[in-house]
Amino acid sequence: MNKTNKMSPGMRFFFSRLFPLPFILIGAFTFYFGVKEVRRANDSLMWPVADGTIQNSTVAYHSGNDGGGTYHAEVFYQFAVDGRTRSGNKVAFGDYGSSNPSHAQGIVDRYPKGKEVKVYYQTGAPDVCVLEPGLKGQAWFMPGFGLIFFISGILMAIFLPGLVKKSEVQKQCKDPQDRV
Repeated sequence: MNKTNKMSPGMRFFFSRLFPLPFILIGAFTFYFGVKEVRRANDSLMWPVADGTIQNSTVAYHSGNDGGGTYHAEVFYQFAVDGRTRSGNKVAFGDYGSSNPSHAQGIVDRYPKGKEVKVYYQTGAPDVCVLEPGLKGQAWFMPGFGLIFFISGILMAIFLPGLVKKSEVQKQCKDPQDRV
C-alpha cells in the first residue's frame, strides 16, 4: 500500500482553505493603502504651496538580501508654514527605487542642494508634503500590485479545493488499493 502520495486531511485543508488567505489579506491591505496614496496624489493638486529650499540631494544605494540592490533619490527640503519650519523628503507620490541608478540620478539632478522649490503640503497636516503634486503613473503600482495579489488569492480560494479533491480522486482511481 503506497501512502506517500496521499495528502492528509490537514494538508488538504491547508492547501485548499488556508494557503489563499495571506494572498487575500496582503492584497486587500496593499490595495487599500495604495488607493489612499492615489487619492492623496490627486488631492495634492489642490494643496497650498510654500517656498522651500533643497537641503540635501543624493543617490542612495540600498542593498538587498539577495546580493542585488536598488538606487533611490534622497531629497530633503525645508519650508515654512505659519512661521514654523517644516521638512520633507517626498518628491512625488509612488516614488520607487531601481536597480539602474539613472532614475534616481535624474531626480537628484532636478533638485540639487540649495535650489529654491515650491512645496505642496496638505492642509491641516503640513508634514505631508511633496515637490511634484498630482497623479503620476508610478502611483498606480501599489494598488495594482495589491489587486493582483487579492485576485490571485480569491481565485486560489475558489479553485484549489476542487483541484485538491480532483487530485485525490485521480490518485484513488490509479491505485484502488489506497482506498479505505
